[in-house]
Parts: sequence; C-alpha cells; structure tokens
Amino acid sequence: MNPQTDLEIKGSFFAHPCAELMAEIGQARLSGSLRLSDKDKKSILYFKSGKVVFAVSNARTARLFDILLRRNKLTKEDLGQIPEFANDLQFAAYLEGKGFLTKPECDQLFAEQIEGIIIDILAWPSGEWTFSSLARIRDGLAFDIDTTRLLLDYGRCVPVEAMLGRFRSLDENFSRSSLPELSFVLKPEEAFVLSRSNEGYLSASGLVGVAAMSEATALHLIYTLWLGGLLTRNNWQAAFSAETVAAMRNAKLELKTEATLRPIAIPGPVENVEETPREIPVKDPEVVITLDEYLERVDNAETHYDILGVDAKASVDELKQAYFGMAKMFHPDKYHATGGPVLARVQNAFTELARAHETLKTPESREVYDYRMRKELADREKRRAAGNGGGADLQTEQAEENFERGFSLLMDDEFEAALPFLARAAHFAPKNARYRAYYGKALSIDSNQRHKAESEMQAALKLDPNNPTFRILLAEFFIQHNLMKRAEGELNRLLAVFPSNREARDLLARMKD
Repeated sequence: MNPQTDLEIKGSFFAHPCAELMAEIGQARLSGSLRLSDKDKKSILYFKSGKVVFAVSNARTARLFDILLRRNKLTKEDLGQIPEFANDLQFAAYLEGKGFLTKPECDQLFAEQIEGIIIDILAWPSGEWTFSSLARIRDGLAFDIDTTRLLLDYGRCVPVEAMLGRFRSLDENFSRSSLPELSFVLKPEEAFVLSRSNEGYLSASGLVGVAAMSEATALHLIYTLWLGGLLTRNNWQAAFSAETVAAMRNAKLELKTEATLRPIAIPGPVENVEETPREIPVKDPEVVITLDEYLERVDNAETHYDILGVDAKASVDELKQAYFGMAKMFHPDKYHATGGPVLARVQNAFTELARAHETLKTPESREVYDYRMRKELADREKRRAAGNGGGADLQTEQAEENFERGFSLLMDDEFEAALPFLARAAHFAPKNARYRAYYGKALSIDSNQRHKAESEMQAALKLDPNNPTFRILLAEFFIQHNLMKRAEGELNRLLAVFPSNREARDLLARMKD
C-alpha cells in the first residue's frame, strides 16, 4: 500500500482483498471511491458514510440493457429502436419517460446491477485498488445496497486455508461493533459467537474453551462476522491507518467540485478509466532459486528478512523486488495441478511471504518489527551466553505454530492440508507426544502411510503412555484398518487405567454389535 496523499491510498489484493477493504471502509464510515482493476477488468465502487451506494463496471454483463435482455424485458429489435445513450442513467430515464419502466422498477434494477458488480469483484483472485476520498458520488445518486448481507455470504464461502492466511495469530482479538444485529439473519453458530463478544474481547482460542468447535471453525466465524461489520478487529495490519481515516473524515470538500474530479461517464462503462498503476514494475528475479530451496528457506526463516532473502538493511525497492520476484515464481496458482502436500506447503509459504512483505513495506511497521526483532535476537544471545541455546527456543516456537495450523485443519477434516504442518511440528519437537499422535492421525488417511502412521502414534504413547486420547486415536486407527483384536487390546488397556472412560466403552460396545 503506497500512500499518495492523505486522501488517496492504493494497494493490491495480495495484502488487502476487496472484501476486507469494503469491511474497513464500512466500519470507518468513509466516503469516496474504490477503483479496482485486474488486467482488462475495471470497476469502481462509490461509498457514502461507509455504505456502497453506487458502482460501475466495464463488464458487458453489468450493463442495464444486457440485464433487461437476459430477463426478456427487452428484445434486440427493441434496442434497435432506442437511441444510444452515454450511460445507464440516461438509458433508464428514457425507458421511464416512455412508460416502459416505473421509477421503483428502475431503482430495483440499479440495486441489482450494483450487487452483481460487487459479487463479481469479490470473486476476483487478484487485483489492484485505489481509494480516494476526493472522488465522491454526487448527491441524489445513491441506492440502498445491503453490503452487510453480501459480505456475510462471502465470508461464509471463503475456504478455510485462505481465511487462515489472513491472520498472523489465532489469538488475534475482536470486539463488538456498534452495528445492531437485529436486522440480519445469522446462523446459530454465528449468533453464539456474536453473543460472546458482549463479554469483552473475543479470540478463536478463547472460543474453543467454551464451545465444541475447532480453532479454525471459531476463527472462520469471527472472520465472517468481522467482514459483515458486526465485529471490530483490533491491532492488525489494516489498509487504512487511524491517521488516514482521520484525514479523510476531516477533509473539507466543496460539493460543486465533486462531479468534476473524475471525468468519467456515470454509470456507463469505464473503458476510458485510466489504468491503475502497479506498485512497482515486476522484473524477472535476478537470483535463481528452486522450489525446494524456497520452501526450505521459508520453513527455517527466523525473520521476515530471511523469508525474503534480503539483508536487514535492504532498501524499500530491494524488499519489493524480492517479494514480487518470489511471488511471480512461486504463486500457488502455478501449483494447483500438483495438489496434495506440495500445494499446501506452497500456499503456506506464500502466506508467510506476503506477511513479511506487508510488515516491511512501510517505514512505520518496519520500524516496529525491527525493534521487536532486535529485542528477540538480543534475548537469544543472552540465552546462548547462559548455555540455554536460542535454537531450541526457535524450534519450539516453530513447532507450536505449525501444530496449531495443522491441528485446526485436521479438525476440519482437511487431512492433506494439515499434513505438512503436523510433519514440521513433529520434526521440530520429536519428544512432544501430542504432535506425534496427531501427525500419525493425519498420515492414517493414506493407506500407503499406514505403517508410518502407526509408528507415530506408538511413539506418542511411549512418550505419554497414560494419555487416553492417544490410545483412542490408535484404537480408531486399528478399527479403520479392520484390526479389531488390536483395537480391543488398546481399549482394554485404557479402561484398566481409566475404567470410567465413556469413549472407550462406547467404542468397545460398537465393536461387539
């Protein structure tokens, strides 16, 4: 995101997707225009006090005449008898004047047209954007668009892995917004999560303690409610800083100049809208690196600079060049055909790469990060000097982070996506019984990994022989592979230590039926 003035900022969907931008603009109650482009696709969303009130697009399917044709309200012969108009407003006024459409019908058509443009933009996999609080829609030209409903629906459909990539930590906290929920139809689990926000700050890890849901599920619900404006996100890398929001809110604009700030036809097509410039030109990376080397570098990186492969004193241009070079070479879209654990590792690496770039791209966030890292590195030196060793602490931290991600995916039955995270957790902390047990569970889905899966679960039980959960996991594994005698033996060993364990008793009873 490169600020051009206090009243105009720009960036890309890599760091801030359209849905999140709309959520931020809505909660900040900003007015202005959000100009979006992706190759030859161009659209503009106009906001008034945080609400989308108008939109234009160069997509033919978004034109009013095309909508009327699809609904059989007009025929091509009818269009041949109608004069050409510069934009859809003039076209609608002509139809209304001829008695073909009523004013309420015209308003409804425009509302549906704007919703269609928003839904189309939310599906863009990439893009660039510019928000200007100067270019505002003229008074009297505004439609009632239910953006909250659109963003809630979008949030519910975001894949779990994509959603997890939008957070630095599962402990990121949220609070209740001022938007009332009475006018929205929430799912029961969403309403439950929202009710918990009335008790103070909300986090995924806090929800898991009071509800029967995984961390990933809890975070997905929180993310959806935040997009819809029902929750406020605290202390995160927002597109709009508090200073920028204040400047935009306090800007004094003369209404008579608003219509001339952007010489475009509204709401006609935007073929003549200038191309939104990219942040920097993307050149071919000068350093050649293989995929394996890249993934290993990200896995073992201690700092964001390590991930980008640059010196801690690198210039802003060097940081950007490194990021865009790696993003171009190893974007997940290039590895969809590969699938499986490789794709999962590439997606995770790309998330870490984007996070590193986002943190280091502005002087303010970089200064905070550098200060934090200087303190952390200094603490590691002290531990090394005391004989404690910093490497072990780093490995423990990496193991815990990877396990949290892998366990969340595993609880959502995303076995393949969970596997590389759990594998790294077990690798970094081989004496942690929990990591080994759930790594074995993730392996068990693949019949070719059956022996390795059992080995990991047995290793967990050697480390923690009286843990009932691990013995249940092993028994379920034996049942899965029709090894009933071995499953029965594990369950009886568990009941010898914990005779009231209901889960073990239920499994034994089902085996005998």
